[in-house]
Amino acid sequence: MPSLSPVPELDNQLKRTTRITGALLVLVLLAIAANPGDSLAWGLFLGLATGLYNTVSLALRIKRLGSLDRSGARSYMRQGLIMRLVLVAAVVLLASRVANVNVYWLGAGLLAVPCITAVDAAVHAARLSRSEGGVFSRIEEKI
Repeated sequence: MPSLSPVPELDNQLKRTTRITGALLVLVLLAIAANPGDSLAWGLFLGLATGLYNTVSLALRIKRLGSLDRSGARSYMRQGLIMRLVLVAAVVLLASRVANVNVYWLGAGLLAVPCITAVDAAVHAARLSRSEGGVFSRIEEKI
């Protein structure tokens, strides 16, 4: 089976997600520096860091899919899913044992990274559609 070249759009999406999440991590680190005992900031920091790691890990796995056969690709992605879920479970379990980490904000940080990716992809698709002279929705056709 021929090896497929990586999709450049995946790399661009990962760069944008990493840049936005990195900026949020810097802001949270500034909040931690200002008040080291803030459990909300620690939870958000751990959640964002774990979510970003999971996103990068998933993107690397997707890039490697082109060189695998169908059954190998299925087990490869299943293994990656299990590893990422175990990582999240371990981080949440350890954070729940530490008194200085808010687990709710850790969950918010974990969910923030996929939300950032989805919103960024939607905004990028809308910009791309408009730059090509098209309309993005039927509402715009009426305007």
